[in-house]
Amino acid sequence: MSFGRVGWTPRLAALLLLGAAPPEPVSHWRVTRVTEGGTVKCRVESEKAPVNDGYQNVTAQLVVTAAGGVQIVSESSLDFGAGDIGIQVDKDPFVKADKLAGDKTAVFDASAPTLIPRFKAGLSARAQLRFWPTWPVTGTHDAVFSLIGFTKAYDEMVGTCQ
Repeated sequence: MSFGRVGWTPRLAALLLLGAAPPEPVSHWRVTRVTEGGTVKCRVESEKAPVNDGYQNVTAQLVVTAAGGVQIVSESSLDFGAGDIGIQVDKDPFVKADKLAGDKTAVFDASAPTLIPRFKAGLSARAQLRFWPTWPVTGTHDAVFSLIGFTKAYDEMVGTCQ
């Protein structure tokens, strides 16, 4: 048997011959517990994605709460004035945020029942963000999130957090 092909190593070949399962893909989501007002709440958080706010490099993160809310949390202040902050999963229609909570969190309460199943079925989500200050206007900026591991983390949150 020849293992001369590119990418084949004797160790990999031995694992395959022994019937070893390939490694599981790395999840880009985790369940976290946060204390708000003395109450412990659970949520699922994406890895932080890099985004340029028009002036500097910052990060943004998708958060899904146990109460069924979806949020985009940014390190920079968001500008909600143009109404074009939102999320697009794969090639599904773009979903606009409902409001801001504070300066750095876009909230999707009304559309969360639509977004969560899309997160479960999708491969990636694109968050379209607009940052403040808007002068000079820098337009919208995108942060892209992998949805690998979302379903497993979401099910864990729903099953273990009350």
